[in-house]
Amino acid sequence: MLIQTKNIKYAIYQALRNYQIIKSIGKGGFGEVYLAQHSQTGKLVALKVMLPEVAQDEDHVQMFLREIENMKALKHPHVVELFDYGYAENIFFLVMEYYEGGNVYDLMQQLGGKLPLDMSLGIILQVLDGLTYTHQAEIPYVKLADGKFAKGKGLVHRDLKPNNIFLCNINGKLTAKIGDYGLAKSFDLAGLIGQTFTKRMGGTPGFIPRQQVLKFKDAKPDVDVWASAACLYNMLTAYFPRNFTDDHFMDVLENDPVPILQRSGNIPIKLAEVIDLALTEKPQIYFPSAAKFKEALINVIL
Repeated sequence: MLIQTKNIKYAIYQALRNYQIIKSIGKGGFGEVYLAQHSQTGKLVALKVMLPEVAQDEDHVQMFLREIENMKALKHPHVVELFDYGYAENIFFLVMEYYEGGNVYDLMQQLGGKLPLDMSLGIILQVLDGLTYTHQAEIPYVKLADGKFAKGKGLVHRDLKPNNIFLCNINGKLTAKIGDYGLAKSFDLAGLIGQTFTKRMGGTPGFIPRQQVLKFKDAKPDVDVWASAACLYNMLTAYFPRNFTDDHFMDVLENDPVPILQRSGNIPIKLAEVIDLALTEKPQIYFPSAAKFKEALINVIL
Protein backbone atom coordinates (compact mmCIF):
# COMPACT_ATOMS: atom_id res chain seq x y z
CA MET A 1 0.00 0.00 0.00
CA LEU A 2 1.43 3.38 -1.03
CA ILE A 3 0.72 6.33 1.27
CA GLN A 4 2.46 9.66 0.80
CA THR A 5 1.60 11.51 4.00
CA LYS A 6 3.40 12.07 7.28
CA ASN A 7 0.18 11.68 9.26
CA ILE A 8 -0.15 7.91 8.79
CA LYS A 9 2.48 5.75 10.42
CA TYR A 10 3.86 2.39 9.40
CA ALA A 11 1.41 0.54 11.64
CA ILE A 12 -1.46 1.90 9.56
CA TYR A 13 0.33 0.85 6.38
CA GLN A 14 0.29 -2.71 7.67
CA ALA A 15 -3.26 -2.62 8.99
CA LEU A 16 -4.56 -1.25 5.70
CA ARG A 17 -2.35 -3.16 3.31
CA ASN A 18 -5.38 -4.19 1.24
CA TYR A 19 -6.10 -0.58 0.28
CA GLN A 20 -4.39 1.75 -2.16
CA ILE A 21 -4.56 5.44 -1.27
CA ILE A 22 -5.58 7.53 -4.29
CA LYS A 23 -5.73 11.06 -2.87
CA SER A 24 -6.67 13.21 0.11
CA ILE A 25 -10.28 14.38 -0.10
CA GLY A 26 -10.62 16.34 3.12
CA LYS A 27 -8.97 17.56 6.31
CA GLY A 28 -10.41 18.42 9.71
CA GLY A 29 -9.28 19.35 13.17
CA PHE A 30 -8.72 15.72 14.15
CA GLY A 31 -7.51 13.96 11.04
CA GLU A 32 -7.75 13.51 7.32
CA VAL A 33 -9.96 11.64 4.83
CA TYR A 34 -8.57 9.79 1.83
CA LEU A 35 -10.11 8.25 -1.24
CA ALA A 36 -8.83 4.67 -1.34
CA GLN A 37 -9.38 1.56 -3.45
CA HIS A 38 -9.49 -2.04 -2.35
CA SER A 39 -6.61 -3.78 -4.13
CA GLN A 40 -8.59 -6.95 -4.90
CA THR A 41 -12.18 -5.82 -5.50
CA GLY A 42 -11.44 -2.36 -6.89
CA LYS A 43 -14.14 -0.89 -4.62
CA LEU A 44 -13.67 2.79 -3.75
CA VAL A 45 -13.89 3.71 -0.07
CA ALA A 46 -13.36 6.70 2.18
CA LEU A 47 -10.53 6.17 4.66
CA LYS A 48 -10.70 8.44 7.70
CA VAL A 49 -7.57 8.71 9.85
CA MET A 50 -8.09 10.25 13.28
CA LEU A 51 -5.35 11.52 15.60
CA PRO A 52 -6.29 11.93 19.28
CA GLU A 53 -4.65 15.08 20.69
CA VAL A 54 -4.39 14.04 24.33
CA ALA A 55 -2.83 11.10 26.12
CA GLN A 56 -5.16 8.17 26.59
CA ASP A 57 -5.10 4.84 28.34
CA GLU A 58 -6.23 1.44 27.14
CA ASP A 59 -9.66 1.77 28.79
CA HIS A 60 -10.35 4.95 26.85
CA VAL A 61 -9.24 3.34 23.60
CA GLN A 62 -11.49 0.35 24.19
CA MET A 63 -14.42 2.62 25.00
CA PHE A 64 -13.94 4.45 21.72
CA LEU A 65 -13.70 1.19 19.79
CA ARG A 66 -16.94 0.00 21.40
CA GLU A 67 -18.66 3.16 20.21
CA ILE A 68 -17.30 2.53 16.70
CA GLU A 69 -18.59 -1.05 16.86
CA ASN A 70 -22.03 0.42 17.55
CA MET A 71 -21.71 2.54 14.41
CA LYS A 72 -20.67 -0.51 12.41
CA ALA A 73 -24.00 -2.11 13.31
CA LEU A 74 -25.92 0.60 11.41
CA LYS A 75 -27.23 -0.66 8.06
CA HIS A 76 -29.67 1.64 6.27
CA PRO A 77 -30.02 3.20 2.79
CA HIS A 78 -29.67 6.68 4.27
CA VAL A 79 -26.77 6.08 6.65
CA VAL A 80 -23.14 5.85 5.50
CA GLU A 81 -21.93 2.30 6.08
CA LEU A 82 -18.81 1.69 8.16
CA PHE A 83 -16.90 -1.27 6.71
CA ASP A 84 -13.93 -1.54 9.06
CA TYR A 85 -11.94 0.27 11.74
CA GLY A 86 -8.84 -0.11 13.85
CA TYR A 87 -6.34 1.50 16.18
CA ALA A 88 -2.54 1.52 16.17
CA GLU A 89 0.21 3.91 17.27
CA ASN A 90 -2.29 6.41 18.72
CA ILE A 91 -4.13 6.54 15.39
CA PHE A 92 -7.72 5.47 14.75
CA PHE A 93 -8.78 4.65 11.23
CA LEU A 94 -12.19 4.01 9.73
CA VAL A 95 -13.04 2.57 6.31
CA MET A 96 -16.41 3.81 5.07
CA GLU A 97 -18.60 4.08 2.00
CA TYR A 98 -17.39 6.69 -0.46
CA TYR A 99 -19.80 9.07 -2.16
CA GLU A 100 -18.76 10.87 -5.30
CA GLY A 101 -21.34 13.62 -4.78
CA GLY A 102 -19.54 15.08 -1.76
CA ASN A 103 -21.75 16.53 0.96
CA VAL A 104 -24.64 18.95 1.19
CA TYR A 105 -22.40 21.83 2.28
CA ASP A 106 -20.26 21.35 -0.85
CA LEU A 107 -23.37 21.36 -3.02
CA MET A 108 -24.64 24.54 -1.35
CA GLN A 109 -21.37 26.30 -2.17
CA GLN A 110 -21.58 25.15 -5.78
CA LEU A 111 -25.12 26.52 -6.11
CA GLY A 112 -24.49 29.93 -4.56
CA GLY A 113 -24.98 29.22 -0.85
CA LYS A 114 -28.39 27.58 -0.70
CA LEU A 115 -30.43 24.87 -2.42
CA PRO A 116 -33.75 24.85 -4.31
CA LEU A 117 -36.85 24.05 -2.28
CA ASP A 118 -37.60 20.65 -3.83
CA MET A 119 -34.00 19.50 -3.53
CA SER A 120 -33.76 20.62 0.11
CA LEU A 121 -36.96 18.80 1.05
CA GLY A 122 -35.92 15.66 -0.82
CA ILE A 123 -32.64 15.57 1.08
CA ILE A 124 -34.10 16.23 4.51
CA LEU A 125 -36.90 13.65 4.13
CA GLN A 126 -34.24 11.03 3.44
CA VAL A 127 -32.22 12.24 6.42
CA LEU A 128 -35.30 11.88 8.63
CA ASP A 129 -35.70 8.29 7.42
CA GLY A 130 -32.08 7.65 8.41
CA LEU A 131 -32.63 9.22 11.83
CA THR A 132 -35.80 7.21 12.43
CA TYR A 133 -33.78 4.06 11.82
CA THR A 134 -30.71 4.96 13.87
CA HIS A 135 -32.72 6.19 16.84
CA GLN A 136 -34.30 2.73 17.08
CA ALA A 137 -31.54 0.46 15.76
CA GLU A 138 -30.23 -2.43 17.83
CA ILE A 139 -26.62 -1.80 18.83
CA PRO A 140 -24.07 -4.15 20.47
CA TYR A 141 -22.79 -2.10 23.40
CA VAL A 142 -24.67 -0.06 25.96
CA LYS A 143 -23.08 0.59 29.34
CA LEU A 144 -25.31 -0.42 32.22
CA ALA A 145 -25.49 1.12 35.69
CA ASP A 146 -23.25 -1.64 37.10
CA GLY A 147 -20.54 -0.87 34.53
CA LYS A 148 -21.22 -3.93 32.40
CA PHE A 149 -22.19 -3.84 28.73
CA ALA A 150 -25.24 -5.26 27.03
CA LYS A 151 -27.11 -4.88 23.76
CA GLY A 152 -29.07 -1.68 23.49
CA LYS A 153 -31.27 0.34 21.20
CA GLY A 154 -30.67 3.60 19.38
CA LEU A 155 -27.82 5.99 18.66
CA VAL A 156 -27.91 9.79 18.72
CA HIS A 157 -25.69 11.61 16.21
CA ARG A 158 -25.25 14.95 18.07
CA ASP A 159 -23.43 16.62 15.19
CA LEU A 160 -25.82 16.51 12.25
CA LYS A 161 -25.05 19.31 9.77
CA PRO A 162 -24.80 19.78 5.99
CA ASN A 163 -21.12 18.72 6.08
CA ASN A 164 -22.18 15.32 7.48
CA ILE A 165 -24.92 14.62 4.93
CA PHE A 166 -23.31 12.87 1.97
CA LEU A 167 -24.72 12.64 -1.53
CA CYS A 168 -24.63 10.15 -4.38
CA ASN A 169 -26.63 9.23 -7.46
CA ILE A 170 -28.48 5.93 -7.17
CA ASN A 171 -30.55 4.89 -10.18
CA GLY A 172 -30.75 8.50 -11.32
CA LYS A 173 -31.95 9.80 -7.93
CA LEU A 174 -30.05 12.16 -5.64
CA THR A 175 -29.58 10.09 -2.48
CA ALA A 176 -28.62 11.44 0.93
CA LYS A 177 -26.78 9.49 3.63
CA ILE A 178 -25.91 10.55 7.17
CA GLY A 179 -22.19 10.22 7.87
CA ASP A 180 -19.75 10.62 10.78
CA TYR A 181 -22.35 9.03 13.02
CA GLY A 182 -21.57 9.79 16.64
CA LEU A 183 -17.83 10.43 16.25
CA ALA A 184 -17.89 13.62 18.32
CA LYS A 185 -19.87 11.83 21.03
CA SER A 186 -17.51 8.88 20.95
CA PHE A 187 -14.42 11.00 21.42
CA ASP A 188 -16.06 12.82 24.30
CA LEU A 189 -17.25 9.71 26.13
CA ALA A 190 -13.86 8.03 25.73
CA GLY A 191 -12.00 11.01 27.15
CA LEU A 192 -10.06 11.48 23.91
CA ILE A 193 -11.04 15.10 23.37
CA GLY A 194 -8.35 17.43 22.14
CA GLN A 195 -8.74 21.19 21.88
CA THR A 196 -10.84 21.01 18.74
CA PHE A 197 -13.45 18.75 20.31
CA THR A 198 -13.52 20.70 23.56
CA LYS A 199 -14.45 23.82 21.63
CA ARG A 200 -17.16 21.96 19.75
CA MET A 201 -18.64 20.43 22.88
CA GLY A 202 -19.71 17.51 20.72
CA GLY A 203 -21.62 19.58 18.20
CA THR A 204 -21.57 22.57 15.87
CA PRO A 205 -23.27 25.66 17.37
CA GLY A 206 -25.25 26.53 14.25
CA PHE A 207 -27.00 23.17 14.31
CA ILE A 208 -27.58 22.29 17.98
CA PRO A 209 -30.45 23.11 20.37
CA ARG A 210 -29.96 24.56 23.81
CA GLN A 211 -30.73 21.15 25.37
CA GLN A 212 -27.55 19.76 23.85
CA VAL A 213 -25.40 22.45 25.44
CA LEU A 214 -27.04 22.01 28.83
CA LYS A 215 -26.95 18.19 28.87
CA PHE A 216 -24.64 16.96 26.14
CA LYS A 217 -24.00 13.48 27.52
CA ASP A 218 -27.72 12.96 28.20
CA ALA A 219 -28.89 14.22 24.81
CA LYS A 220 -31.89 12.37 23.41
CA PRO A 221 -32.94 11.69 19.79
CA ASP A 222 -34.90 14.94 19.66
CA VAL A 223 -31.63 16.94 19.43
CA ASP A 224 -31.01 15.27 16.06
CA VAL A 225 -34.55 16.17 14.97
CA TRP A 226 -33.87 19.81 15.87
CA ALA A 227 -30.59 19.62 13.96
CA SER A 228 -32.36 18.27 10.87
CA ALA A 229 -34.70 21.27 10.96
CA ALA A 230 -31.67 23.55 11.31
CA CYS A 231 -30.12 21.87 8.26
CA LEU A 232 -33.30 22.43 6.24
CA TYR A 233 -33.40 26.09 7.37
CA ASN A 234 -29.75 26.49 6.34
CA MET A 235 -30.26 24.82 2.96
CA LEU A 236 -33.21 27.09 2.15
CA THR A 237 -31.80 30.39 3.41
CA ALA A 238 -27.98 30.05 3.70
CA TYR A 239 -28.40 31.28 7.31
CA PHE A 240 -28.15 29.49 10.65
CA PRO A 241 -31.42 29.58 12.63
CA ARG A 242 -29.84 31.80 15.30
CA ASN A 243 -27.89 35.02 15.19
CA PHE A 244 -24.38 34.53 16.59
CA THR A 245 -21.90 36.83 18.30
CA ASP A 246 -18.47 35.96 19.75
CA ASP A 247 -19.56 33.33 22.28
CA HIS A 248 -21.39 30.81 20.11
CA PHE A 249 -22.38 28.38 22.84
CA MET A 250 -23.76 31.19 25.00
CA ASP A 251 -25.70 32.35 21.95
CA VAL A 252 -27.26 28.88 21.71
CA LEU A 253 -28.51 29.29 25.27
CA GLU A 254 -29.67 32.90 24.98
CA ASN A 255 -30.77 33.54 21.38
CA ASP A 256 -34.00 32.10 20.05
CA PRO A 257 -34.12 30.95 16.42
CA VAL A 258 -35.17 33.66 13.97
CA PRO A 259 -38.44 32.84 12.15
CA ILE A 260 -37.46 31.51 8.74
CA LEU A 261 -39.61 33.97 6.78
CA GLN A 262 -37.46 36.77 8.20
CA ARG A 263 -34.52 35.16 6.38
CA SER A 264 -36.33 34.40 3.13
CA GLY A 265 -39.80 35.40 2.01
CA ASN A 266 -39.91 32.81 -0.78
CA ILE A 267 -40.77 29.86 1.46
CA PRO A 268 -44.40 28.67 1.50
CA ILE A 269 -46.12 29.87 4.67
CA LYS A 270 -47.31 26.42 5.83
CA LEU A 271 -43.83 24.97 5.37
CA ALA A 272 -42.31 27.91 7.23
CA GLU A 273 -44.66 27.28 10.13
CA VAL A 274 -43.58 23.63 10.38
CA ILE A 275 -39.88 24.53 10.25
CA ASP A 276 -40.33 27.16 12.96
CA LEU A 277 -42.21 24.63 15.10
CA ALA A 278 -39.40 22.10 14.62
CA LEU A 279 -36.93 24.69 15.92
CA THR A 280 -38.98 25.35 19.05
CA GLU A 281 -36.90 24.32 22.06
CA LYS A 282 -38.55 25.94 25.08
CA PRO A 283 -39.56 24.31 27.29
CA GLN A 284 -38.80 21.30 25.08
CA ILE A 285 -38.08 20.42 21.47
CA TYR A 286 -41.40 20.42 19.60
CA PHE A 287 -41.06 17.24 17.53
CA PRO A 288 -39.96 14.32 19.73
CA SER A 289 -39.09 12.05 16.81
CA ALA A 290 -37.85 12.21 13.24
CA ALA A 291 -40.99 10.41 12.12
CA LYS A 292 -43.23 13.13 13.59
CA PHE A 293 -41.24 15.88 11.87
CA LYS A 294 -41.34 14.01 8.56
CA GLU A 295 -45.11 13.53 8.88
CA ALA A 296 -45.59 17.26 9.48
CA LEU A 297 -43.46 18.15 6.46
CA ILE A 298 -45.29 15.76 4.16
CA ASN A 299 -48.64 17.13 5.27
CA VAL A 300 -47.73 20.63 4.06
CA ILE A 301 -45.88 19.76 0.86
CA LEU A 302 -48.27 17.23 -0.69
